[in-house]
Amino acid sequence: MEASFFREGVITAVAIRKATKHETEQIVSHSLQVLEEASMGHIPPSQKKAWQMVRPFLAHGGYYLVYTEHEELQGWIGVGSTIDPYQDKRVGMIPELYVLPQYRKQGISEKLCTEACKRMQAAGFQAVQLNVFAGNPSKQLYEKLGFQDVTTLMALKLD
Repeated sequence: MEASFFREGVITAVAIRKATKHETEQIVSHSLQVLEEASMGHIPPSQKKAWQMVRPFLAHGGYYLVYTEHEELQGWIGVGSTIDPYQDKRVGMIPELYVLPQYRKQGISEKLCTEACKRMQAAGFQAVQLNVFAGNPSKQLYEKLGFQDVTTLMALKLD
């Protein structure tokens, strides 16, 4: 999706497209920050752990869609697939959605998620899944877009 918008007397070039190799490297460089924010403290932050989560996604055909304005990276979404363990069907998977802090509250997350779902539907997927940690405010966006709870993972710390 590419579009131009007229904002405050300026034509703004906005694009949602597949990330280039350089942009993917930029995104991966933010992995620790993404992990810290998304996991809500449930995953101890380390660059090694962040890379352990990103590497398999990319190695199995996953890719990022980026949201850019005037070629400036503002946010991204991971697009991949997985096997639904309950139905034994291949489904689309969103392993990551992130908007850089200075660009939040502008609807970028919703645009990225909507575009990713359209692309997965066009690829033949009948469902899309994602994981969201308890307390993550992104859950409200996912619910607004029609995602529904499927399972709840619960934990008890045994100190």
